Amino acid sequence: MWKLFLVLPTCLIFCACSNAAQNNRDYNASKDNQVISASFEKTPLPDSALAFIKEYFPNVQILEIKTKKSPTVTGTFHEVILADHTEIDFGKLGNWIEVQAPDGIALPSSFFPQSIQSYLKENYNGIGVESIDKSNKGYKLELTNDNKLYFDTKGHFLRKKK
Repeated sequence: MWKLFLVLPTCLIFCACSNAAQNNRDYNASKDNQVISASFEKTPLPDSALAFIKEYFPNVQILEIKTKKSPTVTGTFHEVILADHTEIDFGKLGNWIEVQAPDGIALPSSFFPQSIQSYLKENYNGIGVESIDKSNKGYKLELTNDNKLYFDTKGHFLRKKK
């Protein structure tokens, strides 16, 4: 019987500490990665990100906005999911970083650099782009026919990968 009096308080302390640690992790995670369902009127997005969505995806509503803190120097970024399930990642200043349409759906190419638009029209006319990633090394495009095209920062074609 006396062993029960020693074991029971130890178990209670362990459970309380474990629960407090989990609650703290949940609080910190929700603080760093906020998920917001939003309309255009009330969003944490920078004005340039809202302008991008309104210009290139004018008839599609914002379904969800996730604000995340990046561990890199770039800081906070925003992931926007539109009602048609297009995902757009914006940097902290509202510049687009990545745009991805659902499988088999083509993105509007009017926001691509002009040289990339010209290359696509000449070499892949009628084939859509499912995603475009922009980095400090250049652009990576994934086409609806599963080809990947790589361009430098000025939009000059580098290579193709299947």
